[in-house]
Amino acid sequence: MELLKKFALIIHWVGFVCAIFLGLLFIGFALVPEFSDQRVLMFLLGIFACLSCSVLGWLARFVLVGKVHFLPWRVLNH
Repeated sequence: MELLKKFALIIHWVGFVCAIFLGLLFIGFALVPEFSDQRVLMFLLGIFACLSCSVLGWLARFVLVGKVHFLPWRVLNH
C-alpha cells in the first residue's frame, strides 16, 4: 500500500510540474509580439493547460489513494 501512495504522489507531482511548464510556455507565447493576433487564445490555452494538468494529476492520486489535498506538497489534517 505504501508503494501505491508513492506512485500516486509521483503522478501528482508530474501533473503539477507539467501544468507549470505548459502554463508558462503558452502564457510566454502570448507575450511574444509575433503572436499579437493570437494573444488571447494563447493566454486562455495556457490557463486551460495549467488547470487541466493539475486536475488530472490530482484526480489520479485521488482515485489511487483517496482523499488528498490539491497541492502535492500539502497534507490534509484528518
